[in-house]
Amino acid sequence: MVEKGCAPDLVPYNAIIDSLCKDRFVTEALDLFFKIKSKGILPDVVTYNTLIRGLCMSSRWKEAFMFLNQMLRANVTPNIITFSTLVDGLCREGKVSKAHGVVKLMMQGGIQPNAITYSSLMDGYCLHNQVDQAREIFDQMVSKGCTPTVVTYSILIHCYCKRKRIDEAMRLLDEMRRKGLMPDHFTYSSLIRGLCKAKSPCAAHKFFKDLCASGYSPDVVVYSVLIDGFCKHSCLDMALDLFHEMQKKLLKPNLIVYSTLIDGLFKAGKVKDAKELFSRLSIEGLHPDVFTYTIMVKGLCKERLLDEALKVFRKMEGNGCSPDDCSYNVIIQGYLRHNDLSMATELIDEMVGKGFSADATTVKLVVNNDLLVKKLLSCSKSSQGVKLK
Repeated sequence: MVEKGCAPDLVPYNAIIDSLCKDRFVTEALDLFFKIKSKGILPDVVTYNTLIRGLCMSSRWKEAFMFLNQMLRANVTPNIITFSTLVDGLCREGKVSKAHGVVKLMMQGGIQPNAITYSSLMDGYCLHNQVDQAREIFDQMVSKGCTPTVVTYSILIHCYCKRKRIDEAMRLLDEMRRKGLMPDHFTYSSLIRGLCKAKSPCAAHKFFKDLCASGYSPDVVVYSVLIDGFCKHSCLDMALDLFHEMQKKLLKPNLIVYSTLIDGLFKAGKVKDAKELFSRLSIEGLHPDVFTYTIMVKGLCKERLLDEALKVFRKMEGNGCSPDDCSYNVIIQGYLRHNDLSMATELIDEMVGKGFSADATTVKLVVNNDLLVKKLLSCSKSSQGVKLK
């Protein structure tokens, strides 16, 4: 340690600071940082990088950049990890232009971005559907002699698929294969989702079958994406076939798969099957979340099974899954549509009491009832962004 210029006392402190930052105790990590400085122990690049990462995770950007400047004043040279941490953190919060500025700053300092830096920046643009800008970063990366990785390609493929530019996504897939890069589950799930949206679930299914025939073993996420595509296009039988295929392959469907199928069954009018599938969750060791419960409540309300819907709604809290504003709006709308104003009023009082807001559909259903409108507007949140006409 001494030969490498690292004070022996600093190593355990760095480990503690790292642990505190990972647990989001950034203020405590900063206190320790200043404490070790007061003892005459000089922080190194690892110390600064760790704190910058923690500050980025807590969205404390001003302090993160303050520490970058402090590094320079202390003659501690920032490295690729320093800058990549800032770029990734900024991109995750949608501050892509600032992230791009950090990349320019690091290049001015003689540090070339690596694949991780470029991938983070591309991902930032993709989150804002700026696919052409993401492509520019990709091309810049290649021109600088930085080799794209599976992650880099997958980010751009995902971005193209989101914008329904499936042909460009497929060309990238071919390119990465030619370069000997093996697409991963994320790559394929993006393409399958893109094919479902841009073309048809049948096109996605053909792509899926071709992959399987070539030796690819899909995971639960890939299956769930295709099942979702079939359900959204009212191809319930094909979705159920995939569900059974998963089970035959000993792939355990997750809660997302079950929730998607329950929703699809309700929309197809197969109420009994939807209820049976919901009841299987506990047998399979799965616990419904607020999304699954809300699907059940909505489906039962649509079928005029309001008593059952309320029973499921009340069961949520008993199972440690508190209803959210969406859950309340769904069941209130169910009672309003079936003219049960008494129960709707009770639920509105309950919703307002918990500080939840009414959505536009709920407001529209009560717009001619002055009493209910007043109840909804008594919650400050519900009056924001909703205009009564």
